Amino acid sequence: MEFTERTNLQVRHEHQILQHSQYPFMLANLDGIVDDPVQGKCVFEAKTTNAFNSTDWLDHIPEEYQLQVQHYLAVTNLTGAYIAVLIGGNRFKWYFIARDEDLIALLIKLEKRFWHHVETLTPPPIDGSEASTELLGRLYPQANKAQIDLPNEALPLITQFEEASQEEKVAEERKNEAINKLKAYLGLNETGCLGDRIVTWKNIFSERLNSKLLKDEQPEIYTKYLTPSSSRRFSIK
Repeated sequence: MEFTERTNLQVRHEHQILQHSQYPFMLANLDGIVDDPVQGKCVFEAKTTNAFNSTDWLDHIPEEYQLQVQHYLAVTNLTGAYIAVLIGGNRFKWYFIARDEDLIALLIKLEKRFWHHVETLTPPPIDGSEASTELLGRLYPQANKAQIDLPNEALPLITQFEEASQEEKVAEERKNEAINKLKAYLGLNETGCLGDRIVTWKNIFSERLNSKLLKDEQPEIYTKYLTPSSSRRFSIK
C-alpha cells in the first residue's frame, strides 16, 4: 500500500459501519484504522481525484473532506486522522488531521438539528440552497391559474430579490470587464501566466444540432424526437 510504504504506518481495514455511542444517528463507514505509535489509533480515509482538481489538494484538504473526517472522529472518539489522495492516477499525497473539538461540537449541533427534522417529518427552513429549490419544484410542480394577495411579510423578500438582482448585474459586468481586458493581454496567445495563476483563452470546437433548420425541413422527424418538459418560471415585475 502506497501510504504504508511512505509512512511506515500500517492500515487496518474496517468492514463495518460504526455508530456514535451517544448520538445513534451519527454513523461512520471508515476506509481503515491507522495504528500510529505517536498519535495512537487514527482514522484512515482514502480518496481519488482527477488531475483537473490537483490544485484543490496542493497544500490543503478540501473543506468537505475535512468535515467528513471530523465527523468520523466524533463517531470513533479517536484523536486524529490520516487522509491520502491519488491525483490523476499518478500523484500521491497524504495529510494528518488533528481532532478539532470546536468543529466537532458544531457538527454534532447541526446534525442533531437535521435529525430532529427527520424524526418530526419537518422540512428544514427554506433558504437559498439548491436543496430548497429542488424541494419547492417537487412540492409545487404545476401552477394553478389563480392569483393571491401576498402577506406584508413578503415585501422585504421582494426588495431583497431586486437588490440582489442589481448586485448580480453589477458583479457580472465587472467580471466581464476583467475577462475582456485579460483577453486583450492574451491576444492571439492561448495561455498567460502570472505567479501561480494561469489564464487561458483556448480554441473550442463543437458541433451542434440546428434545431430550427431541422424543424423547418424535417418537421415530422423534429416532432418525433421532441421530449415534453414542464417547469415554472419565477419573475417579479
